[in-house]
Amino acid sequence: MLNGVHPWLFGLAILAVVSFIAIAGWTFKTKRSPKILPVLFLLILTTLVIGYLTADSASKRDTQRYLHNNIELANLIAISTQNENHAQIRLDGSSTNAIQNIESSYAEMFKRRSSITGIQTIRKTPDGKFQPITRSGDNKTANEVIENPSTFAKSWEGSGQILLLDDKDSASVAAVPVTNSAGKVEALLLATFSGDSYRSSQFDAQKGVITMTAILLLLTIFGGITGIQLIQTLAEARVARAELLLQGDRIREQMDTIAEKNQLMAASHDALAQANAKLQSLATLDGLTGVMNHRALMEFLSVHMKRNGVIGSPSSVILLDIDNFKQLNDQYGHMAGDEALRTIAQVLKQSCPKDAGVGRYGGEEFMMVLPGASESAAFAVAEELRRRIQMAKTSSRAVTASVGVSTVYSLSKSEQTLIDEADKAMYHSKQNGKNRVTHYGHGMLESA
Repeated sequence: MLNGVHPWLFGLAILAVVSFIAIAGWTFKTKRSPKILPVLFLLILTTLVIGYLTADSASKRDTQRYLHNNIELANLIAISTQNENHAQIRLDGSSTNAIQNIESSYAEMFKRRSSITGIQTIRKTPDGKFQPITRSGDNKTANEVIENPSTFAKSWEGSGQILLLDDKDSASVAAVPVTNSAGKVEALLLATFSGDSYRSSQFDAQKGVITMTAILLLLTIFGGITGIQLIQTLAEARVARAELLLQGDRIREQMDTIAEKNQLMAASHDALAQANAKLQSLATLDGLTGVMNHRALMEFLSVHMKRNGVIGSPSSVILLDIDNFKQLNDQYGHMAGDEALRTIAQVLKQSCPKDAGVGRYGGEEFMMVLPGASESAAFAVAEELRRRIQMAKTSSRAVTASVGVSTVYSLSKSEQTLIDEADKAMYHSKQNGKNRVTHYGHGMLESA
């Protein structure tokens, strides 16, 4: 099964056809009226067609999502491979340790991702053939497509793609480029994905449709049998007409009940969606200020530092602390302190540049992450933040903040080192009069 309807739906179709044939045989054998058989056939056919189209649509959507996730995962593996200096590998025996390190990282990936069965990298030789560089796991499916060079044209241009979908076991092969330090594609990474997780995903995507189709078929078949029985009863005695009308009323009541239950289910679904959205907000946002919480902020910093480090772009962090916050709490109460925190958070959100992130680092400290910002750009943003905070209005008194800035280029520093430098710069601001900005750079503190 690949990008198609689950076999269970075809099983339902066979069962429905067998049931219709049995009903037709029973009708003619017992000399009942066959008038309802064409209607029953059309209802069964309509139900199966709608079920098939709905399941096929769900299958295509799930397939696109599944293959997109495979490409994304393969890209992450390719970036990790690039970071292991894959471009420096030579096959003359001098790079044995480097190859073993990369293949060991692949083995660790197999432990974390059971859906991946094989990973290998290949390079194009001058004669147009493909030469394996590193490999780990089962790459049988990937090896079957290596002999067709045209298959890799899109990947060599720098775009990831799915090279093969094996209809037999639903395996797929994702091909993504591996670049060197100059950004040029120097190899391809081929990741083979098992079909087990795909088949499970496809069943989850279609089981609701299959269940509803089965229920509708069951209702249709039993409705057809009931109709045949009612028609026969009317033919035998006109007095049964009242019973038929009563039966019709009961059917309408059942349909109304089903409709009411469907409405309740829809309302429950909406409530669940709202609850999930609220949980997502609670998981990532600080409840008091509405900006990112500490965990979400650190994830944001980690992702953008790694991404910018790979492409050689800088990343900057602004760390600020409200001046005399304890005195504000003691003099005006904690409600005034909370108001000051919300006010500063609002200033940060309104002043946050595009693609930047802002969050509450802890207590009265806030942090802004500036992907791609140089030292001078980050310092300018920090100075503007300090000025706007000083001008912000609160019901108690004006507040100021001491600000520290730190910048990193490539992957020369860890996230925690970058934050520690900004923290040192911030405390330097506090120790030198507060309400000022200090940048930590070139191994020394530079302040305005």
